[in-house]
Amino acid sequence: MKILGVDSSATAASAAVYCDGKILALNFSNTGLTHSQTLLPMVENTLKTAGLTVNDIDLFAISNGPGSFTGVRIGVAAIKGIAQPLNKKCVAVSTLEVIAKPLENTGCCAVAVMDARCNQVYTARFDCAHGFNRLSPDEAITIDELYESLKDITNPIILIGDGARVTFNKLSDKLSNIFMAPASICYQSGANVALLAAEKQADESAELLSANEVLPNYLRLSQAERELKKKNNN
Repeated sequence: MKILGVDSSATAASAAVYCDGKILALNFSNTGLTHSQTLLPMVENTLKTAGLTVNDIDLFAISNGPGSFTGVRIGVAAIKGIAQPLNKKCVAVSTLEVIAKPLENTGCCAVAVMDARCNQVYTARFDCAHGFNRLSPDEAITIDELYESLKDITNPIILIGDGARVTFNKLSDKLSNIFMAPASICYQSGANVALLAAEKQADESAELLSANEVLPNYLRLSQAERELKKKNNN
């Protein structure tokens, strides 16, 4: 089973090829370059490094949010555009799962946090004591609200994601068991998109998607939509 995993849900972007238990190739960029210009060349280079063409890929995987509205939209559109002409199946995975995946089996409570602006973070909690088990749904909440969900946890709490530092700075005085993940694993990677997709594909109860069924999960309205809604309510 050859899987192409792609992520462009925030500033960083990446693409990876997975095959039968190992990552064959990975490209990652966190330079802030426009995903619409860099993502497809990155996919092409990743396939070339793996010695494959797009026709060799059995399953296409994308992190479909939450995250940057533009980034999520570009990633989803790219995967749909590649997979649809080939009539290949797709998997959409939560960006927050992708972020937290490197902490699997580390004995901690992993808290994936992405900066959602407007004094909010996108977040989800995972029990990584033995495996990788979701504890909460993907949410857009304030850091104060996140604190309320963490204050009774006794295991080490590790913050991971591009919102980790701002969250740590606000909560480290309140929680003695809170830490930040190292920068080397703190950002979502196409490799973990592909690994999560492989797990879902192996689960007989999981439903694979057609390209048309892959949709963004923005989790909240865009700023423009929020402003329009507010205007209409006045």
